[in-house]
Amino acid sequence: MTPLSPAFRALSVTTVTIGILATAVVLPGAAVADTIDPAADIFPAVGTSDFDVEHYDVQMDYRANDDISVVTTITASAAATLDTIRLDFEGLTVDTVTVDGVAATFAREDDKGATLHKLVVTPAAPVSGDFTVTVEYRGAPGTHEDPDGSFEGWMPTSGGVVALGQPVGTMTWLPSNNTPSDKATYDIEVTAPTQTDARDLSVASSGDLVGQEPVDADRTRWSWHVGTPLSTSMLVLAVGHYDIQNSTITLASGRVLPEWSFVTADASDEDKALVASMRGRIASMLDWLETKLGPYPGESTGLIYDYANVGYALETQDRPFFDGGIDEATLLHELTHMWLGNSVSPRTWSEIWLSEGGASFFESYYAWQVREQSDPRDLAAQAVGPDGDPDIWEVPTVGWTDPAQLFGNQSYVRGSYVYSALMNAVGPDGFDRIMRAWTKEHGGSSVVTEDFLALANEVSGRDLSRTLVQWISSDTPPAVPEDIVSFEPLTAETTVGTAPVLPTEVTPNYKSGPGTPASVTWDTADADWSTPGTVTLTGSGTDFFGAPFTTASLVVTVSAPASPSPTESATPSPSSAALPHTLSATGAKPATVPLIAALSLLIGGAVILVAARRRRKVD
Repeated sequence: MTPLSPAFRALSVTTVTIGILATAVVLPGAAVADTIDPAADIFPAVGTSDFDVEHYDVQMDYRANDDISVVTTITASAAATLDTIRLDFEGLTVDTVTVDGVAATFAREDDKGATLHKLVVTPAAPVSGDFTVTVEYRGAPGTHEDPDGSFEGWMPTSGGVVALGQPVGTMTWLPSNNTPSDKATYDIEVTAPTQTDARDLSVASSGDLVGQEPVDADRTRWSWHVGTPLSTSMLVLAVGHYDIQNSTITLASGRVLPEWSFVTADASDEDKALVASMRGRIASMLDWLETKLGPYPGESTGLIYDYANVGYALETQDRPFFDGGIDEATLLHELTHMWLGNSVSPRTWSEIWLSEGGASFFESYYAWQVREQSDPRDLAAQAVGPDGDPDIWEVPTVGWTDPAQLFGNQSYVRGSYVYSALMNAVGPDGFDRIMRAWTKEHGGSSVVTEDFLALANEVSGRDLSRTLVQWISSDTPPAVPEDIVSFEPLTAETTVGTAPVLPTEVTPNYKSGPGTPASVTWDTADADWSTPGTVTLTGSGTDFFGAPFTTASLVVTVSAPASPSPTESATPSPSSAALPHTLSATGAKPATVPLIAALSLLIGGAVILVAARRRRKVD
């Protein structure tokens, strides 16, 4: 979904610094974990995991916007035995329900405040495994109002109607398992008047137009087939006075796609010219997206342009819907959703940043590579820059619970920053590899945020979780991933024959300044502590952003042991016996503990010696 006038705000930042021996360490926003638990479903009363729908067969007789009759047959499968089958269905009058061809009883449950609208079917006998439910219903479908005040469902247009589903509006005209985690195929057959108001009437939907035939002198049957499994929220149905553009598009990959676009006949000549211009860019956009996200996951392409006064464009499958406005960025956004959102879907609406943040980021990515505009990696830097908006960190991309926030900045703006941070960490080529693997491995399924983190780690060969989790959930400005340019100098000292105590951390330097100390492992295989001089060690590890390093350096000075004084007693004092060989280190983690311990022993030994002498004098 794209609001027609998105109010994307610039973000600001507060930088936290800490001083350690004159070294300033820029700390990223605090992250309490490097994993993200699946978010609670913000629509818990919608959808069910009791069964999985495999196919919807819809036969609709459309006479007018407020007068339809429908027979819908649902083919589904249940892993466990079900005494009742709970379908999402809002409004309309149900006449009959059968389960596996046998009449069933049914009841309705409605609680608008809980977004609960159920058709509860009780079959004559419990079902398990494969089963079918056929529902006959009629009436005037309605619109659905979301908690944020937006509308979807059966939306009147200038010459007919468009049925929009995101997030839950499909249940206003189709009894279904109305959740993004359940994907199915569809056959949609709509019989409609051939003309209304002396103008041709057309029916558009997702998938392929497989039939258009007259039923009688006044009616035409339109048949659409959706063979790619799709959640109900991304299905579209539109009836109206449309100019139909039908063509084929040959992609650079060699694939040939049928194109059906439907533009309301009520559009002005200027709007029709604009839409034609945008249609002309679909092929090049799909070509570019295939290089980033892999093969196009749809069956056909095109668009629907009408006036529904909903205030947004929507990524309806194969042909996105545009509500009286279209531009290049919005078209690219909605086409990106064919991969991110429609093919790889959030398991619940609480994880919608995965699709909306991704599509928002790809707007900037496309503008950079095709229009030579600003680098999309700058989005993350700007977010934590002086002109950024600190309020953006108040709501995490995952973990919010108010359904009215579904299409908020945390989904679009902050979500895009996560993708920007990822590209900062692995570069454009590494980013593309991750995204192609993401759609290949999870295409046709529904996912959670942790799936994305796991795949990013696997493909990059790095632990990116700590970095990305901060961008996803931190309530303070995160650190922008950068490449290491050097390390803070480190030195240590020891005496001949004694291996030094080595620092356990190093401080990487980035273009923006010193970063968070990182654990380090020193290569001491060839180190020689037997002669005075200096020994240079090389250290390796992984920085805060999950980037491996092998170029940390430590210079150890090996000194000869001090010669004993001629007047020194042959019997060592308690203090000298307790003194260890000395070691000092400066940098990310100064070796002050051994020095303090040595001083403590020295003072303690002196006290013991004085006490002993006093006791001898008394004796």
